Amino acid sequence: MFKNIIFPKKSFKKGSVIIAGAGPGDPKLLTLKVYNCIKHADVIIYDGLVNTDILKNASKKTNLIFAGKSFTNKSCTQQQIISWMISHAIKEKRVLRLKGGDPLVFGRGAEEVEALKKNKIPFQIFPGITASQQALRYASDNNNNNNKINEFCLITGHKAINSVLPRLDYKKISNIDGKIIVYMGLSQIKEIAKELIGNGKKKETVVEIIKNVSLASEEKVITSLVKCSKENLKFGLSPPVIIIIN
Repeated sequence: MFKNIIFPKKSFKKGSVIIAGAGPGDPKLLTLKVYNCIKHADVIIYDGLVNTDILKNASKKTNLIFAGKSFTNKSCTQQQIISWMISHAIKEKRVLRLKGGDPLVFGRGAEEVEALKKNKIPFQIFPGITASQQALRYASDNNNNNNKINEFCLITGHKAINSVLPRLDYKKISNIDGKIIVYMGLSQIKEIAKELIGNGKKKETVVEIIKNVSLASEEKVITSLVKCSKENLKFGLSPPVIIIIN
């Protein structure tokens, strides 16, 4: 069975780029397709959220390029990453752009796709398990009477305070009959909580903050929306975290 679904080297063409998701962190959650891309790639440009244990599957000849970015550490710019992708593809290399989680869930994959199209570089996109999918396993772990998920909403904390981006519709988000999942929102949790309460979300709503989802170092804090709204609390955690508002 697996022989028919393994991604062969001939399918990863020279001079092309594959944008792929490495999953939430645990190497066992890597898809077979992405695993084989790692084995066949000449160049891997990988994010800071990619578990480097996954890269041990690459060839010794593979050129590994770290492209980690964060608010506090910007080792490279998005334009540099795009430039690396294009320049190596032009040199007839098999280029793997490897991102944590899924490449199109708040991963700036769309920007990279547009750049590849503009430069007429062949590309493929392979999904990965995003952190929120793994984090949702906690949905039945607490007694919040909201364990049946009718719908859920994914938002980014960047958009919560970034004046350049359109403002989030908190009224609509507050009325979600299910879970609100916040990416990159730890430093904005106070503002997000206040907005949700101000738009009708119950103060006692359970909030779960999970660091290093799927890894052995995973940590979880359970609190409430009202506690999040009162102080600039980070609960002893640091990014990356996923916030689930129940």
